[in-house]
Amino acid sequence: MIRATDIRKPGQGSYLRGTSLKSIRRFLKEGHIQTPFLILSRSLIAKNLQKLSDALPGVAVHYAMKSNNHPAVLKEVAAAGHSFDIASFQELSEAIEAGGAAEKMIHSHPIKPPQEIEAAINAGINTFVVDNVDEIEKFEKYKERVRLLIRFRVDGSDAVVNLSYKFGCEPAEVPILADKMRKSGIALCGLTFHVGSQCTSPEIYLRAIDTAAALIDRLNDLGFNIDLLDIGGGFPVAYTDKLPPIREFCRPIRKALVELVDPRIAIACEPGRYISASAVTLVTSVIGKSRRSNRNWYFLDDGLYGSFSGRLYDHCWYQILTNRNTVWKRSVLAGPTCDSFDIIYKDALLPPLEVGDILMFPSMGAYCSVSASTFNSLRKAEYIVID
Repeated sequence: MIRATDIRKPGQGSYLRGTSLKSIRRFLKEGHIQTPFLILSRSLIAKNLQKLSDALPGVAVHYAMKSNNHPAVLKEVAAAGHSFDIASFQELSEAIEAGGAAEKMIHSHPIKPPQEIEAAINAGINTFVVDNVDEIEKFEKYKERVRLLIRFRVDGSDAVVNLSYKFGCEPAEVPILADKMRKSGIALCGLTFHVGSQCTSPEIYLRAIDTAAALIDRLNDLGFNIDLLDIGGGFPVAYTDKLPPIREFCRPIRKALVELVDPRIAIACEPGRYISASAVTLVTSVIGKSRRSNRNWYFLDDGLYGSFSGRLYDHCWYQILTNRNTVWKRSVLAGPTCDSFDIIYKDALLPPLEVGDILMFPSMGAYCSVSASTFNSLRKAEYIVID
């Protein structure tokens, strides 16, 4: 069960960063925009980038733009001097448009169509990720123009989203893939892993770094020259549960990198959620209400097919903010489509709401708008970019 929070209580303003109920009502009254809409804070993007950089000094940040590819986000990343982790040619094009340099990017998708590879190389990317022999063969015709990272799988993660189920070879397969590259004349530059998305403990990073360090020693013994380790993303965001500050979370990761990895090897990371999530607040309206099976049902103008797609694909629970505070009851929050599947929360603790009331959902900048659809021909939430 999730409980709504009264935004009039002291301290709640820190969630909103200028997106007060008063300013939202002004937006609506002046006709600038209709709900649902997303408020994106550029200053919070910049702040999150700086906090992660401070927590992992010397680690190159490659923003995973799949979490949120809004141009304002990408421009903040480029303006701060960071690069991008891209997974498609369209993402590459958007990153370049925002000011990113292709030659500094990492194409991290382990499986790519041949035409995708050619287009990315022609655009200037030279660093790619593979995790199997067949993928390596796609690069043989470009062997003079590319360098590859081998992605190995990480088991035993407590991450909310498992990213080793679909990608990553077994660690024991790494030397085999490396030998395939050598025979094909393709440069092996390093290793990469991903502990999973929304990883709430640094312990799995430590095990993965330990595995990577052992593999690097083995590859060096075999005559390879490893110069890059990409530790992926997964850095967590506090949605409804408390988490340690990012500096504290990353302290043991930083320590492991210093103690286990040769200082001549460059380190990169691929944060997505940590950079984009907290910078966006969703604003919705109650468009209908009913009483069903002794429970209040409230229908919003956004739902699972829209911005709340993260409830499905990202397994995420978002905080609810309201300006009402009377008798709180277990209620249902439903989306606007004609599909009965479109239920956001089946058991939310809410005060009585009326049609037209505003609800706000902070930290909805990651894996929400990017996977939203226009099912029933309903429009997706628009963005308002502030500060």
